Amino acid sequence: MIRFTVWTNSVGKSQGRNLGGSVVLVLDRTNQLLILKRPNWVSWAPGKWGLPGGKIEEGEAPKEAAVRETKEETTLAVHNLKNVTLPLDKGLHPFYTRSYTGQVVIDEEHEEWVWVTRQEIEKYDLAPNILPMYDWVLKHG
Repeated sequence: MIRFTVWTNSVGKSQGRNLGGSVVLVLDRTNQLLILKRPNWVSWAPGKWGLPGGKIEEGEAPKEAAVRETKEETTLAVHNLKNVTLPLDKGLHPFYTRSYTGQVVIDEEHEEWVWVTRQEIEKYDLAPNILPMYDWVLKHG
């Protein structure tokens, strides 16, 4: 089983329950993946490259959280999200898409962004399980 630890705070909890998190693998028409660099001051995966995503809020479905978090973090509107079906932690809901509109503009939760190929991604210091999810999408998506 692949383990993926999701950064947590008070958002995404309801009466002490963690509602989980969603992430999105956004791929362009040439299968390059969008990754975002986390700043060193964050508690989860500081300085690592990760995916758009975050905590599921009260009353929100995982796919809705994925769309909202991607918009908040990148300004991209993502469409036609599909599930990544890897055995990850129960609370994580990974999705992928090649359908998006807009231009990438990152928020204050990230320092940089880049589109990478499968060959290039190995040069980056990645948050946990990015590579297995990317490989799964390239093979099955």
